[in-house]
Amino acid sequence: MKNKLVKRILSIGLITVLTVALAAGCGGKGNNGDGGNASGGDGDDAFAGKSTDFTWWITQTDSNGEYYDDYADNTAVQFINQQYWDSVNGGIGTEEAGRKLNFSFLVPVTGSEMENFNTMIGTGEYPDILSLAMSSESPEALYENGVLMDITEYVEKYMPNYVAYLDANPELKPLVQVTDEEGNIHYHALYPFMDGVNSPWAGMCYRRDWVVKYAKPTEYVWDLESDYVKENGHPAVTPLAKAIDEDNLEGWKENEVTSFHAEEGENPSEDYTDNVIFPSGTQDPLTISDWEWMFEAFDKAIDERGWADDSGAYGVSIQHYGYSQLGEITSSFGGGTGFFYTKDGTVTFDGTSDNFRTYLDCMQVWYENGWLDPAFNTRSNDMFFMIDTTGVNQGKVGMWYGLTSTLGAGIRTSCQNSDDQKDAYVMGAALPLNDMYGTEKQMFVAPDAVYQDSRRGLPIGITNKAEGKDLATLFTYFDWTYTLEGAKIIHLGLSKEQIAATTLNPNTYADYDIEAAYTESTDENGNIILKKTFDDSYAIGGALIAQRMGPGLGLTSNGEYCIVDKGNPMVNTKAEEQWTRYLSTGSVSEYATLLTPEESEQYAKISTACIDYQAQNVPNIIKGTLDWDEYVKGFENIDTDTAVSLLQKYVN
Repeated sequence: MKNKLVKRILSIGLITVLTVALAAGCGGKGNNGDGGNASGGDGDDAFAGKSTDFTWWITQTDSNGEYYDDYADNTAVQFINQQYWDSVNGGIGTEEAGRKLNFSFLVPVTGSEMENFNTMIGTGEYPDILSLAMSSESPEALYENGVLMDITEYVEKYMPNYVAYLDANPELKPLVQVTDEEGNIHYHALYPFMDGVNSPWAGMCYRRDWVVKYAKPTEYVWDLESDYVKENGHPAVTPLAKAIDEDNLEGWKENEVTSFHAEEGENPSEDYTDNVIFPSGTQDPLTISDWEWMFEAFDKAIDERGWADDSGAYGVSIQHYGYSQLGEITSSFGGGTGFFYTKDGTVTFDGTSDNFRTYLDCMQVWYENGWLDPAFNTRSNDMFFMIDTTGVNQGKVGMWYGLTSTLGAGIRTSCQNSDDQKDAYVMGAALPLNDMYGTEKQMFVAPDAVYQDSRRGLPIGITNKAEGKDLATLFTYFDWTYTLEGAKIIHLGLSKEQIAATTLNPNTYADYDIEAAYTESTDENGNIILKKTFDDSYAIGGALIAQRMGPGLGLTSNGEYCIVDKGNPMVNTKAEEQWTRYLSTGSVSEYATLLTPEESEQYAKISTACIDYQAQNVPNIIKGTLDWDEYVKGFENIDTDTAVSLLQKYVN
């Protein structure tokens, strides 16, 4: 198995607001840890006897106090405060070899978070540890102005798991490290990381029932077991029509399936099955030619329903300016975003590349064939994950970028056609591999710019208020959160054994008859399976974990260390597998967050000019009313090179 502080001069009245707000958001109650009074352990002598009391500013969640008033009463936090942390050997130690930490929390009233944060920074009245979720300044700016500590020596000495994770995932390093003029690496904050691609909440969706009913099985399909396909990843000639025309079927085989059918029981989300096989020889769409094969089936469905002249009935939708700056299908043609893009450490402006031109050539064909939403450029008010929701819900669209809520049989009740009301079924699709358009450079290249949540979360900072305290023990705890053991407690909660071994008061598990936060097993491949015992939608889930504390390793349903089974229905699980088939490596959005305020302003001006120009002209290329060369000339007046250099600085 394998994301310069300007000191604010604030009035005494504003300081009073902070004091009152923090007092209202924090119960002020201590916890069961020994804190600075802990005497056990053979930790770092330089920190022996120093205080282990640390106050942490966090933001409000967990249903805003529904389960407890003081965050220290969170069951995961109670567990953490009762452990002895061994700064010599790392991780949880014993009373004889370790020290307890005593975490207490300041929590602002909901709605006042940013004001409180700014007030703390402006007055210098901030605690030892800060969530930086509300900071308008980067950790580097906060460090330069004396608010945050340079924590490099503590990370390097006490956080081997954190450093090892970065070494194993070098693409994350420039997002969390700072390099000085001498080339030395510094850490000014700690960032949480996801151990894989986080569960997507949206992706490409398509009408599987239309494929079953109207798609004709092709005479040949890819022979996935053939030596040629195993070696090359695809047949000698694709798509099938070209292979037949050239009389070269190496890597193809006769299709044994001659007709499609589907079955489902009482719960289609769990028990739906069919025998669909795509031209690529797979049960899920893999290539552009697979998609076009589906579009032909969608045409038949639309015609049969009498919607041939209905401009609201079509095969597939795209964003109003003709492409997605996030990449998505744009990146299926050799990689790219049609916007600013990075590959192999080099930033470029992709809006004039051969790859982007190939994407537009494909879109032009789809538009001419009537597969593309004829009114796509008019939907400027539609979010990319909610394009033409009326048409989708009415059952008039074959393929779209949609939410998980549209998967399965969810749209049946809103479909206009009576047959669709009985058996409409939506499944998720991965982005396609291009096997038809452009040159070899644009073919069979894995999409590399996909809308995925960042693997890097929001940071925490250690302030100068923590200087003189037991930082060895503190950073030993931080490092533990980047282990599987720590990640399970921080992000899932306590096991049955941990609940029994911890003095919990209050005991949220007992109060709500929850035996454990998760169960653990091993599948036939040796993978660790963690199954949550409660649905994510339950508000209590947030009250059993310590995710608000910030750093650590987040666990996903397809991560490097384990598989988290969230109890999703079959159709959602299959969609998630498709939506996470490819990793996003080409996006520059995270690098853009590293720009200084001055650089951000400069970059925003250039990127806005690009967006405005493309929104006006890319749709015209797709519709065939604007020549590519004329489109490219328009960028002569836009300084894309400066924007590239700004981003390249941080990629480097």
